[in-house]
Amino acid sequence: MKIGFLIEYFYPMKGGAENNCFYLAKELAKKHEIHVFTSDRGDKKIFNKEEVVDGVKIHRYKNWFRYKYYLTFTPGFLDVLNYNLDVLHVHSLGFLWHDVIVLLKKSFSKTKIINTPHGPFMALRNYSFLEDIFRNAVVFLELFFNRLYDAVIQVNPNQWKWMVKYGIDKNKIKYTPNGISEDIFNKVRNKKFIERYNLRNKFVISYLGRIQKYKGLEQVIRILPTLNRKIVFLAMGKDAGDRERLVELSKKLKVHDRVIFTGEVSDNEKLSGLDASEIFIMPSEWEAFGIVILEAMARGNAIISTKNEGAEFLVKKNNGLLYDFGNLKKLEENINILYKNRKLIDGMKKNNIKKAKEFLWKDIAKELERIYSIEIVKG
Repeated sequence: MKIGFLIEYFYPMKGGAENNCFYLAKELAKKHEIHVFTSDRGDKKIFNKEEVVDGVKIHRYKNWFRYKYYLTFTPGFLDVLNYNLDVLHVHSLGFLWHDVIVLLKKSFSKTKIINTPHGPFMALRNYSFLEDIFRNAVVFLELFFNRLYDAVIQVNPNQWKWMVKYGIDKNKIKYTPNGISEDIFNKVRNKKFIERYNLRNKFVISYLGRIQKYKGLEQVIRILPTLNRKIVFLAMGKDAGDRERLVELSKKLKVHDRVIFTGEVSDNEKLSGLDASEIFIMPSEWEAFGIVILEAMARGNAIISTKNEGAEFLVKKNNGLLYDFGNLKKLEENINILYKNRKLIDGMKKNNIKKAKEFLWKDIAKELERIYSIEIVKG
C-alpha cells in the first residue's frame, strides 16, 4: 500500500499524536511506502524540508501562519493532492486547513481517508468568552467535515461517546490504542542519574511530560508539605510556560528541596528516572490516552492519575489509583496509601509491567493495517 499521513506537528517533536503517528509510520514502513506531510516548524525550530527516517519519507512545508495550537496555515499541504495514495491518514480535529485538504482529496481521488482525532476540540474546562465562541464555531463546522472519513480511530474504547457528537458515524469508529516500543523494556544503568538528582534513599514520585499549567503539577507541590519528607517529586520534561511559577510555589511552601525539574530528558534519562521512581503521577486536567502512563508501567511504577479519559481506561484497582482533578485531599490520601503499603505497591508494579506488554506498536500497526485493507476492499 501507498500510505500518507497528514499531521501538523511531527518528529522530532514529541507528544501523544506525534508519537502515535511516528511509531505507527515506522512499523508500517517495513512493508509499505509511507509518506508524512507536516509543517516545517516546532518549538520555534525549523526542520529539514525533506528527509527519510526509518524508511518514512517526511515532507515538510513552510508554515505561513500559526496562532497557539490549532490556528495554522500551511499552503504546501496542497501537495498531498499530487500523490496517488491508497490511504491518507490524518491526525486532526479542529485544524481547519487540514479539513480543506481532506475535502479536496475526497472530491478528486479514490483515496481512502482515515482520521485519528485523539481528543475533543479544545478539551479543557475553562476558556474565555471569545475562545468559547471560536470553539463552538469550529465544532459546528466539524459536523460537516467529519462525515468525509471512511473510518475514524479511537485510541481508547470510550471515545465514541464524544465522537458521535461531532457528527462521526458510530459504525465508522474503529479502536486501535496508543502504544509503546519494545525498547522501553531495555535495561539501563541509572546510578549517575540517581546521584545527579540526589535520589538515593528517597521515595520518588515521577512525572514525565510538558511543564504546562493544565498538566496539574501544582497539585503535587501543594501537598508535599504534608507528606513524609522522604517523598520527592521528580518532574521530567520541557518547560512549556509553567516552570517558573511552580518553582516559586515550591519555595513559598518550603519544599523546593523536594521538587526536582530536570528539563527535557534523553531516552536513557527518561528510563533512569522512571526506574528510580516508585509512583508515576499523571495529574492532568485532561488526557486522551497518556502514552507516558504506559512507559511508566513498563518500568515498574504504580500509577496515580486524575480521572481523565485515558487514565480511566488504563488504570484499574490492581495497578493504580485515581482521583478527581483538583481534589488535593484524595491525592494526598492515594499517595499515603501506596507509601505505607509495600505489598500493595509491589503488586501494582508487577501487574503494570505485564499490562504494558499488551500495548506494543508492532501489534497495533498490524491492526491498523487490517483496517486500511478492509476500507480499500470496500472501495
